[in-house]
Amino acid sequence: MPIRMDLTGVEAGGDFEPIPNGAYPCTVFDVEQRTGKDSGQPYLSVQFKVQGGEYDGRRLWSNYSLQQQSLWAIKGLLITLGWSEEQLAGQFEFEPTELMGKACVVVATVGDYQGKATNNVDRVLPADAQTGPAAAAPAGTAGNSGW
Repeated sequence: MPIRMDLTGVEAGGDFEPIPNGAYPCTVFDVEQRTGKDSGQPYLSVQFKVQGGEYDGRRLWSNYSLQQQSLWAIKGLLITLGWSEEQLAGQFEFEPTELMGKACVVVATVGDYQGKATNNVDRVLPADAQTGPAAAAPAGTAGNSGW
């Protein structure tokens, strides 16, 4: 069956301007385990969805390596989302879908990727953290720092 639509006034592209630097209330919207194209190594792709305000519904993405030397980042995320240090001691197993729906605050910054302005997830904070531009004071380098 053919798909019929009216494209009058619709511009091609669909590129989103990045949201301004700031700390945004979010929920984890999607989590997927993937394999790096170049490295062949596993990682989690985490999609955050902004909750409320001018940018309600916008998405922010961050990747978390599952290689041993990088597990500090995913451990920090899990603690931020409500797991305890005790739960994360030693061997630990979880389903990525267990993260979905968890509330947090994402500190987003604007960066450059292949010549285009894009958002980076600088930090993920507990859901009760302050939000807004003032809450996004630099914590160092982008890429899940600040844990």
